[in-house]
Amino acid sequence: MSVSKIILGYKLKLYRNIDGKKFVNAMTEEELRKNLEFVYPILTDLGYTKVDMEKISSLKKLEYVENGRIGKNFLEKSNIGFYEKKDAPDILINAGEHIELSIFSRVKTLSDLFKEIYDLEEKLEDKINFAFDPNFGYLSSRVLNAGTGLKPIAILYLPALNYFGINEVARGLSRLGYTLGSYRDSSNKALGSIYTLSFESTFGEDEKSYIDKLKIIVREIADVERENRKKLYLDNIITLEDMVNRSFGVLANARVLSEEEMMQSMSTINLGIELSILKPNREFDFYEEIIKLRNGHLQIERGAILDLKSRDILRANKARALMKEVFK
Repeated sequence: MSVSKIILGYKLKLYRNIDGKKFVNAMTEEELRKNLEFVYPILTDLGYTKVDMEKISSLKKLEYVENGRIGKNFLEKSNIGFYEKKDAPDILINAGEHIELSIFSRVKTLSDLFKEIYDLEEKLEDKINFAFDPNFGYLSSRVLNAGTGLKPIAILYLPALNYFGINEVARGLSRLGYTLGSYRDSSNKALGSIYTLSFESTFGEDEKSYIDKLKIIVREIADVERENRKKLYLDNIITLEDMVNRSFGVLANARVLSEEEMMQSMSTINLGIELSILKPNREFDFYEEIIKLRNGHLQIERGAILDLKSRDILRANKARALMKEVFK
């Protein structure tokens, strides 16, 4: 289940480079290969398995991309490494930095994820000398990733702020050093009222400070979202009921349904549930349900790559069945 009705989950990334080596973007193919050879025994000793990107199926690759574990551009590179271990952070080699640790959860706290990623970092630091400068901290090919090299990200559901216009909030956050981006899928489309909140830079403060600051700002944004939901309900109830019922109509009746329209509609009916306009007869985790109806997951479940029309028809069939199950 979701962390809360507004906080959908947290993601942490940690960037590290190996001391004495050029950054990834300046390395030759041979140097990149040597990086892979160097880390392989270290990571397998820690219980990690290397995923052979050249041997896995297109559907398996799609699954990794859809779950946000790798980016599409990662697959286009050569001499890359992707390591996984059950209930542990993922490790990417030669993605943008020599080593990138990544962890996402919808149920664990930011502090839990922070501990997991740094426990792993300590084990790696026993075996690898990371590039570090007393004045600049951990060195990175991107200045914004230097310092701590830590990027904490909160994934938030902000439909009321989105309704009233989120640009002013985004500008205010930007002045404080935060980036509020619309959460994007693998084809770079914004999803229905789902946003990511992170820091513009990982430089200037210690790791704990970034974690604490993110927790505080997330709480503040959640409070503003709740106030806006009340305002939306009290001042715009007819408009709100119209939006919710139209979205329900789309999901309950469509015969062809695009990914974008599905996300917008699911987001709106979820707001309707949270504001008691719609009454579901079972727990409805809209983020989970959206994921199941995304292009990648439809194809993974079907076990075949489908053309766009087939995906949109399949998605509409599943959406209709879901509405019957949840609301009747």
